[in-house]
Amino acid sequence: MSRHSALTDTRSRVAARPRVLVVASGKGGVGKSSIAVNLGITLARRGRRVGILDGDTGLANVNILLGLRPQQGLAEVLAGECGIRDILLEGPHGLKIIPGASGIREYAELSGAHQQRLAEELANIEADFDDLLLDTAAGIGDTTLDFLAAGHQVLLVLTPEPTSLTDAFSLLKLALRRQALDVRVIVNMVADVAEARSVFQRFANAVEKYLHTRVEFLGFVQRDESLRSAVTLQHPVALFAENDPSARPFQRLANALEDSLPHEDAPAFSLFWRRRLQQDDPAAHTPLGDARPQAPALAAEPPSVDHASEASEASDGLGSEEGVLGRLRAAFDAALEVSEPEALAVELDAMHEQYRARTGRAAIDLVALVDALQADPEAHAGLLGRLRARLAPAMDAPQDVAAPATMQAGEGRRPGADRPPPDFGWKGRDESTARPARAGSASRVPATAYDAARFGPQEALLERLRQGGDDAPTLAEFLRRM
Repeated sequence: MSRHSALTDTRSRVAARPRVLVVASGKGGVGKSSIAVNLGITLARRGRRVGILDGDTGLANVNILLGLRPQQGLAEVLAGECGIRDILLEGPHGLKIIPGASGIREYAELSGAHQQRLAEELANIEADFDDLLLDTAAGIGDTTLDFLAAGHQVLLVLTPEPTSLTDAFSLLKLALRRQALDVRVIVNMVADVAEARSVFQRFANAVEKYLHTRVEFLGFVQRDESLRSAVTLQHPVALFAENDPSARPFQRLANALEDSLPHEDAPAFSLFWRRRLQQDDPAAHTPLGDARPQAPALAAEPPSVDHASEASEASDGLGSEEGVLGRLRAAFDAALEVSEPEALAVELDAMHEQYRARTGRAAIDLVALVDALQADPEAHAGLLGRLRARLAPAMDAPQDVAAPATMQAGEGRRPGADRPPPDFGWKGRDESTARPARAGSASRVPATAYDAARFGPQEALLERLRQGGDDAPTLAEFLRRM
């Protein structure tokens, strides 16, 4: 069975939703949009239904790389002037492009109303795709961080430049404060695999040390003049012959992606936005129209009840706490029979958040819930893995310096989250990588530092060397005698 057939068979057992791949970078100009377009074309050439959402809602450019000129874009969709199907552009090999908003300041960061509108429209087209690639804006804006949290996998693009690594580290640090992420790194603009691995290893080591999480290596793209020319000609290299050297990096990336699928319990992209908006304002709820069957309002009162009916219910005990809870349970049982599990889960999450905001505590026995998940680990492997990644930093917290009072109160911030980015090896090795001290030495001296304790002040050493005369020994011999 081929890679693509195995992937299709596996996905047929998962709810109909696309695999959401978020292409991101901390720094601009690292080739993020070019990678998103070429990877999308490569996946589409393999028969997959692929869409690219230009998530740069301030300076969109995916359509420019393909030479497409949209009449309308995401700005018109968010303004309610048209639907998302009205702006879909047809790209090569059936690739669909959702053009972003360009040069419109009010859409650079999406408001709550715009996010709600985006969720409604995405729910209408999600079933049309196998893969949905999100080309995000560079930087650490709230909309970019929301896109990272909504995706199934984050494809983080790096280059060998120090600024690329430090900016990517800062982006990842902020994104991990929201939730655990499945991050795959693509190293762009390198000479060969050895340089790519070296860049990735420096970044991965810093992430594991300071952010207490791990990132995976997905692949690399070499420095290639054809890629530069392709941008100018608006003809991506993925349209070249499949055995062309410029197209091979994206073939390798596509192969690597086929080895990883989103977790079966990962929510659909549109449902993430619904859930996030309800967490921001639990009382606010705008239905998704005809996109999905809606669960009934579980705690809703009958539409019209007169005072006589209220008195009758009270006399029968139905207006008591027991009666209200009984009606709530009956409504839940009815919703469980007719609602889609995902839609019902959204409603339950919103109600639980409302309960927690009102009472200040969770309504669910979390220990019992974890026990239930562990009772069938294979069925809940994805969720258990994310829980483990999320809880690991908290287990390490007592080893760190005492956190501020706000962090001790449970804001969920990771150890080391406020430290400055590491230097990734450019400023010399730090104390943790310094050469070990000799036996009996009182302290360790970094390998690149002058050992004043052994040779004395540098000025005195220089003067002794000057006084050596013509018959002075070699420098190595001179230092040995000292």
